[in-house]
Amino acid sequence: MFVKTVTKSISLNAELAAFANQQAESGCYGNVSAYFADLLRKERQEQIDQDMKLLAEGVERAGPERSDDEVVAPLKALRRRMQQEKWKPA
Repeated sequence: MFVKTVTKSISLNAELAAFANQQAESGCYGNVSAYFADLLRKERQEQIDQDMKLLAEGVERAGPERSDDEVVAPLKALRRRMQQEKWKPA
């Protein structure tokens, strides 16, 4: 699968540029661009993992899902009572 790449330019001070070059070379990256792409992929995955954890915690706190009958039965009972009482909207 071919993924279209986009070129971005960044500015680094000399110290950070040297660090990036060292990391690219020692990390078996083909070049500094590949090193930065990997950093961004890791950051994106970390954010996805955090979002998934937050969603899982929300689902856990929500408790068990209620069945349709548990939701609809009280509404049907209310409707029957309103019909028996000949309730009319204002």
